[in-house]
Amino acid sequence: MSFQSDFQILHGEIKKLGKLDQHNINGTKKFSVLKDQILTILKASFGKTSREYRVVELTNSPATVLKVMNHISARSAALTCQSFAVNI
Repeated sequence: MSFQSDFQILHGEIKKLGKLDQHNINGTKKFSVLKDQILTILKASFGKTSREYRVVELTNSPATVLKVMNHISARSAALTCQSFAVNI
């Protein structure tokens, strides 16, 4: 699998988790697993010194991780549109 498709899958999972009650024990366990997977992808894509990696690493909030992932997703979409426009 590519990092982009892995990122999209994890983005969907963290969105679902963000809708659950934050005091849910199963949600807490799932968040820690998702966070580790997200950190792996961020490390490979941006490196350990990137702002995105450090924010996700330091937080324990699914909402903050979701904000970071939304930011990356929006930025990726904008870059894709720009490169498409340049190629035309």
